Amino acid sequence: MLKILVTTFILFISLNAQSQNSKLILGKWVFKEALNKEVDELGRKTLKEQIINKMTYEFKSNGEFILFAMGKNASGKWSLANDQKSIIAIVGKEKIVIKIIKLTEDEMILKMGLGEFLMKRI
Repeated sequence: MLKILVTTFILFISLNAQSQNSKLILGKWVFKEALNKEVDELGRKTLKEQIINKMTYEFKSNGEFILFAMGKNASGKWSLANDQKSIIAIVGKEKIVIKIIKLTEDEMILKMGLGEFLMKRI
């Protein structure tokens, strides 16, 4: 009986933590800074012109997201990975794993591909 209670309690805590992280992600975020120091001059120029303060993600509570990048909207489905350390984004048939490095009420640091980006809630 004790084992069942402990297992139920751990499951409850796990689901509660997932709910808390999901709630923190909800909303609209803008890319504010590329944290990679090894970006070359062309990369920095592209980031400044097309990404920083322009590219946004909006994560909705119904599991959908909208990405605004390079003057266009894209949308898909999102969910939090079981380990709470990644966002799983589905765009069409493509599955993209975005690692969460930091998540607070106002800031999120994401690792996407080779880049790490600071995002701020807007």
